[in-house]
Amino acid sequence: MRIIIYILCLLYTFALWSQEETGAYDCEFGVVVCGSVALELDPEGVGFDEFSIPENIVPPCYAFNTNTLWFKIVVEQAGTLAFIITSEDGEADYDFAIYAANVSCTNLGEAIRCSSTNPQAAMVPAITGLNDIETDSFEGPGADGNGFLKQIDAASGDIYYMIVDRPIGNDGFTIEMTGTAVFPETPIASPIPDIITCDMDEFVDEKVEIDLEALIPGIMNNQANTEVTFHNKYDDAFIGERPEDSPFLTRKFGQEIFYRIENINSGCFDVHSFWVEVEPSVPVTLAHDLFFCENLQEAITLSTESGYAYYEWSTGEEGNNLHTISVYSAGNYTVTVTDQPGCKGVAETTVETSDVAVIEDVIINDFRQFNSNITILVSGVGEYEYAVDFPTVFQDRNSFTGYFNGFHTVYVRDKNGCGIVSKEIIVLNYSRVLTPNQDGYHDTWFIKDFNEFTGSWITIFDRYGKLLIRMSSDSRGWDGTFNGNKMPSSDYWFLVTFRDGREVRGHFALKR
Repeated sequence: MRIIIYILCLLYTFALWSQEETGAYDCEFGVVVCGSVALELDPEGVGFDEFSIPENIVPPCYAFNTNTLWFKIVVEQAGTLAFIITSEDGEADYDFAIYAANVSCTNLGEAIRCSSTNPQAAMVPAITGLNDIETDSFEGPGADGNGFLKQIDAASGDIYYMIVDRPIGNDGFTIEMTGTAVFPETPIASPIPDIITCDMDEFVDEKVEIDLEALIPGIMNNQANTEVTFHNKYDDAFIGERPEDSPFLTRKFGQEIFYRIENINSGCFDVHSFWVEVEPSVPVTLAHDLFFCENLQEAITLSTESGYAYYEWSTGEEGNNLHTISVYSAGNYTVTVTDQPGCKGVAETTVETSDVAVIEDVIINDFRQFNSNITILVSGVGEYEYAVDFPTVFQDRNSFTGYFNGFHTVYVRDKNGCGIVSKEIIVLNYSRVLTPNQDGYHDTWFIKDFNEFTGSWITIFDRYGKLLIRMSSDSRGWDGTFNGNKMPSSDYWFLVTFRDGREVRGHFALKR
């Protein structure tokens, strides 16, 4: 019977196992040689130093401690134990040692076979092993030997431990069992087709639960004395560690799941995998930048794609054709849709609160000829923009400049569509000159529109501070006289006292 065991280098490699960890780097957990199995394992590093145990003697041909693997060879039917180890790239140097039958990993004793011939030094191919031609049991290191030793006559029930080491090179190797001894048969892991599925869970996260238990009968295929475990990584499946529970939650968008079938009597196993492809969730959208206007109390319409089999809204509303609902308050809203096969998708949106503005005050820096300033102060939960006189030209800044006296209207618009508020204001100014010559121009001095400020007063003084007249807001102005006498051409000063306590001072020229 010829058995080939493949030891392949992987893109991913095993971690270096410590004394507390298990793995093929340790004698106790060596790879079981079975009837037929393909092993993907790269000897990168060493595990527990078995030769630190006094009863374990270092092989006479070489100190094995570079990149090692251990094998457990169980003989089911008597015959010769022979094999060929072949470097995959034809360059890597592999050495091996075999210990007597039926010893333990803690009491290996001395090796009965040991080869550490260096192929390049001995000018032989990068192959080694046991055959029915050679007569020596030990060779190496260096140029000593040709890489082969004499085969072993193995009895039924014998168990041998073998260590293989790669001191030189990086590539993997194959072992071809060429003797007549029969080894335990390997269980066959029946293939599991890839699973293409979608998110049908109540919580849509593009992950799915896989019922691993339901797959076991198909994997076993009526093979007796076997057990099946599932693993997240190939390394774990190969060694039989960290099995996954059922149901198994996949990663988003899917992943590869490895499964191992093992004969519980011999320890022989087979590893396969299948892929779970999680299709993207059903495409579904909800509009964003939605606002509920507190001042209007009008419904907000939430709408998503039509044509799905079922709709469930976070408001509790649900139905076959319910792709549109109305809401009457701000908040977070979600919709979950289900298509005909049962796949789901979810969309969410936030309806923000907004409201029309409240104009708290308008600060006017007037009496500045044609350069008066206006600042609009508002409150509210919305986002606002501002305009003066023209409710079609808005700006983000709440300040304006360059206005002359007269009536103006300020506007504040909610950017979220909740409406516009306005307020009429008066910008005041005064004439810089008084010419009481009865020509119809500047015959009296007054402040235009001052009559709108009931309860306010204007006081006029001469240049020496003498009080000449005090006028109320409804006065028709000063004609340039005092007690019936014409005042001379000069500068005159005024004080405007508003009802709210604000005061404005200035001066003008009287010319005759």
